[in-house]
Amino acid sequence: MAHQLTLGRALPGGLAAPAWAARHVVVLVVLGLTLATFLWPSAPTYDPWAWIIWGREILHLDLSTVQGPSWKPLPVLLTTPFSAFGGLAPDLWLFVARAGAIAGVAMAYRLGRRLGGGAAGAAAAAAYALAPWTVFNGAVGNSEGLLVALTLGAVDRHLEGRLRPAYLCALGAAMLRPEVWPFVGLYALWLIWREPGLRPLVVAGLASLPVLWLLPELWGSGDLLRAAHRARTPRADSAAFADHPVQVVLDQFRVMLTPAVWVGLGLLVLTALARRAPGRRELAVAGALLAGSVLWVAEVAVMTNDGFSGNARYLILPAALACLLAGVGLGWAVRAVAGAPRRVPAAAIAVAAAVAFGVPSVHDLPPVRDSVRYEAKLTEGLAAAVDQAGGAKRLLACGNPYAGPFQVPSVAWQLHVHTVRVQLTPKRPAVVFRARPNATARARPSVKRLGGEAAVRTFANTGGWRIVGACRGTGG
Repeated sequence: MAHQLTLGRALPGGLAAPAWAARHVVVLVVLGLTLATFLWPSAPTYDPWAWIIWGREILHLDLSTVQGPSWKPLPVLLTTPFSAFGGLAPDLWLFVARAGAIAGVAMAYRLGRRLGGGAAGAAAAAAYALAPWTVFNGAVGNSEGLLVALTLGAVDRHLEGRLRPAYLCALGAAMLRPEVWPFVGLYALWLIWREPGLRPLVVAGLASLPVLWLLPELWGSGDLLRAAHRARTPRADSAAFADHPVQVVLDQFRVMLTPAVWVGLGLLVLTALARRAPGRRELAVAGALLAGSVLWVAEVAVMTNDGFSGNARYLILPAALACLLAGVGLGWAVRAVAGAPRRVPAAAIAVAAAVAFGVPSVHDLPPVRDSVRYEAKLTEGLAAAVDQAGGAKRLLACGNPYAGPFQVPSVAWQLHVHTVRVQLTPKRPAVVFRARPNATARARPSVKRLGGEAAVRTFANTGGWRIVGACRGTGG
């Protein structure tokens, strides 16, 4: 990804020292902004915790994927070496995930400017950067930011004629979402036909996908297709259980885009129909990205209708492409207005475009901030609660661990156990990690089956957690 984020030309001599910094200034900015995000409270969410635990288990040759989200190769390829750093592993993964989200913003600007000028780049970057789904998923360590950055990087490298890095970026994206596979497969076939010198790399890359997606699941669960089976057991509020799953998926996608983005997409279509696009290549690229976005949404809708989880998170890549294309539509419209660039400074137009496309999302950000802070509070509080309770060994000596459904991986991380050991419905002997999944929900799990409050002993009560136990050989 570093090549995509470097400057396209050398800086003036006075700015050329150190030379490596000048060449990679955007990379340094991305890394600096990523570091700055750690000034605010934050923590991984459910899926990232599972990847972090799996990395630790692989390092100790003790992988268990029986419980948890569907397997994803790329995150675990990173969390495995991260686990050598012990308690820093969660922060190292958060750093990578957030760097990917911020790099995606830079790539949206770069591609938008390439296809439609500065106003297009500014609008695309602002719309994507301030979308609540971008901010939330980047903050809590989900992999969608990396997916967007790798996909846009693949497109950018292809347009530059750098087919090897383009394919490697596409391959990285295919290690994050199965929806990428058809697109990567078609691109691989084209590369095999077009670039004989890349055939060994392309074939090896394609062969690696089933190996990295399936064999770890066979090792960790004994089920080669465990990830697919897990995807077909969605949460109770999944779109898969709706009367019309396809319509629900389409509605989810529609509300992810602001009115400004929809206007930009309308401008894209109108300027294309009016033949006011800058050139045939720009028109072809925009058309291909639009078609890819539509096909991705259709793919998610069909899979959801077939019983797979219809999480709105799966629509982030096409939504990011929509932000990019909306910015391009605005850029084309600006260029189509005769004389506008000469009457108004280009920088002013770019700033106005960024404001117009970014501001509509601002009012949705406070709830995202509050949610991220709450998850961080629970993560920090869990470590303190375990310490207050006397440590993991003492708690496990009391009984089997239980937690709410969204806290299972974080509890397993703190206790240094497989996620499958942390169950949901307490039965004696038990040590129960009770917390509110969000600020307004009731604490989970319930202790009624243990005999109620009178039958349990409190080990810790701090940081949003109450750890109670009905221990082996005692009444509580």
